[in-house]
Amino acid sequence: MPKERRGTHTVARSMETPSTPSGGATATTGVERIASRARRQSEEPFTALMHHFSVENLRACFKSLEGNKALGVDKVTKEQYGENLEGNLQVLHRRLHQMSYRPQPVRQVEIPKEDGSSRPLGISCTEDKIVQEMTRRILEAIYEPVFIDTSYGFRPKRSCHDALRQLNTEVMCQPVNWVADIDLAKFFDTMPHQEIVNVLRLRIKDERFIRLISRMLKAGTQTPKGIEYGELGSPQGSISSPVIANIFLDHVLDKWFTEVVIDHCLGYCAIIRYADDAIMVFEREDDAHRFMRVLPRRLEKYGLRLNENKTHLMACGKRHACICLQTGQRPPTFDFLGLTHYWGRSRKGYVRLKRKTSKKRLRRALVELNDWLRQVRSTYRLPLIWKMVGQKLRGHFNYFGVTDNSRAIQTFEQKAHALLFKWLNRRSQRRSFTWADFLRYRMAYPLPRPRRLVSLYPNG
Repeated sequence: MPKERRGTHTVARSMETPSTPSGGATATTGVERIASRARRQSEEPFTALMHHFSVENLRACFKSLEGNKALGVDKVTKEQYGENLEGNLQVLHRRLHQMSYRPQPVRQVEIPKEDGSSRPLGISCTEDKIVQEMTRRILEAIYEPVFIDTSYGFRPKRSCHDALRQLNTEVMCQPVNWVADIDLAKFFDTMPHQEIVNVLRLRIKDERFIRLISRMLKAGTQTPKGIEYGELGSPQGSISSPVIANIFLDHVLDKWFTEVVIDHCLGYCAIIRYADDAIMVFEREDDAHRFMRVLPRRLEKYGLRLNENKTHLMACGKRHACICLQTGQRPPTFDFLGLTHYWGRSRKGYVRLKRKTSKKRLRRALVELNDWLRQVRSTYRLPLIWKMVGQKLRGHFNYFGVTDNSRAIQTFEQKAHALLFKWLNRRSQRRSFTWADFLRYRMAYPLPRPRRLVSLYPNG
């Protein structure tokens, strides 16, 4: 695989990840110069960054925050903080430059997962979100130009659809015979703070900025048992966590793969990564097995480990799929970004990679919709319920409406309508729906339908 060349990526930028939250200011004074220098001098260190935390830049970061987010431990809303915005920003600016700013603990909320465990979600205070947003913009300006081109998670102008399109291109157009599906165990919770700081110091020589990030990482977590401090993890939900995670994994995994693994492989190989989910493809079996033997040692060096239950190496190339389909066997499948990838035949009989919504994601979406409808059926009026269900349907169709997945999203649409009818019919006898009434109302106020599928075929 050739070395990384900026500007050679031809994937269409559908469903792009925005660089700032919706409705917020995108420009920050001085940050554009950082990005320009990072593009011109990819190896040069940055020695002075704290002066970018100006009142003007902090104000732009405040305006970019969404006002309807959950509150941190201080219970201060964006509106309340903005009542004395200039005074608050002046105080924050002075504290940052005197290095007296201390982030408040993150409020932790547990989000249930499909396997019965939970994922901790961190909710920061409004003032801390302002600092995190400015930190994110600076780090993104420095590192975005040097990230490899097949890294997609939480990056501007890149999306999950781009990652899926690249995966389809690699498997269908390159001599791929083996696929390694990699999953890191509790990645955001186990990133060692010291290793993160060591990676940042390779490019950033401003010790005050490094100290600020270290304080953000060590701010602590507010739990029912009290405030807990540790040396591991960056809270999921923090504005700056995604870019910090990308910087860490770019050093630990991406650059190592493109600069070391590729040079030691005898055949073709490539990496596609979205956040902590990664797919590696190989032409030769010995290359794939050698990589899987070395990978745990590489991760262990930086305090990370594989999730053995979700990490798989399989013979999953076009040649192997042809043999399986011809002999009546079932080719192996793998999940990536909520979609199950499997081999099938096109309308003309050619063998090609297809995908459909994974059973876990489909089941989770329906369970969440069912629970929500049960809670709000008697709380909200019908027009509001109808509107919010439409928003949920539109979000599902926008994400899962990709090539080959029409049957799965039609199944979701049918089951979602059935759940809507079920819970609207259980509000009371006086307000109950018959099926004929439901269909009439749906015709008068149509819900979103699946749109044209997003093509995952490579352009051209």
